[in-house]
Amino acid sequence: MQDGQYGFRPEYSCESQLGTVCQDIWNSLDEGFRTATIIVDFSKAFDLVLHDKLLTKIAGTGVDLRVVVWVKEFHLGHSQRVIVEEQISEEVRVNSEVSQRSLLSPLLFLAYVNDIWRNNVSNIGLFPDDCIIYRKLVDNSCIDMLQRDLNGLRKWAV
Repeated sequence: MQDGQYGFRPEYSCESQLGTVCQDIWNSLDEGFRTATIIVDFSKAFDLVLHDKLLTKIAGTGVDLRVVVWVKEFHLGHSQRVIVEEQISEEVRVNSEVSQRSLLSPLLFLAYVNDIWRNNVSNIGLFPDDCIIYRKLVDNSCIDMLQRDLNGLRKWAV
């Protein structure tokens, strides 16, 4: 698990994350530099977890494949239907979403977002479903690097 992921982890509270980011910004100010900061809200983040990608990411960690199969069958292999008045829809298989009612959901979500740091040079801090990306602005090239990282974050999110 990356150290920048806060929330859903023991001793890594959202308040600690906020303190870390603020300290980094204060350090930059003390050195005479500004900090560019972008905050991203991954609204409905648990609902957007794609099952196939999640299973691929879990398998990529090197865990026993029986764990991957168990997650697929037990946690992700569900369907849903809608009832309106007395009409019941057909059952439809759910291809995305990590149920927030399960004790495993936070761990599965962390496994899903754990590769967000790949190819980034800027600082990234994750809250449960929000992200802050920031960089000390030493010169104009720092803005270009932050933009590249923001573009990479966009590609990752898509």
